[in-house]
Amino acid sequence: MRAYLAMSLDELRDFYAKKKFVPEIVYAPTIKFITDNPELDDEEAEYEISMIAARNSEGYVIAIEVTDKQISQHLEETVVLSDSVIWENVQALFVYDSTDDELTWYATQEIGEYLDNVGLK
Repeated sequence: MRAYLAMSLDELRDFYAKKKFVPEIVYAPTIKFITDNPELDDEEAEYEISMIAARNSEGYVIAIEVTDKQISQHLEETVVLSDSVIWENVQALFVYDSTDDELTWYATQEIGEYLDNVGLK
């Protein structure tokens, strides 16, 4: 399942450096979310969850892959993980523009360069 971590720039830098992160909140298209939104297909549900994560972030959202074994509890639009997240499970970085309410996507191999350049402009 694809899940989303709402982050600050400092949390993102720390996760990138240490390759491990213990999230408090992990947004995901949970059983309850899917049941409450039957009009959404899988792709639309993931998009909606990524936007919920973005709107609750400090500008950064990391998309990760989680397995059912990692999930200890399903809540309304979040899951509780039984362990920390490792960098190898990162799928992408989304940078949130709250003015336009949209996400800019970065591939995993672009994240290091993005972090090197962010704040330099």
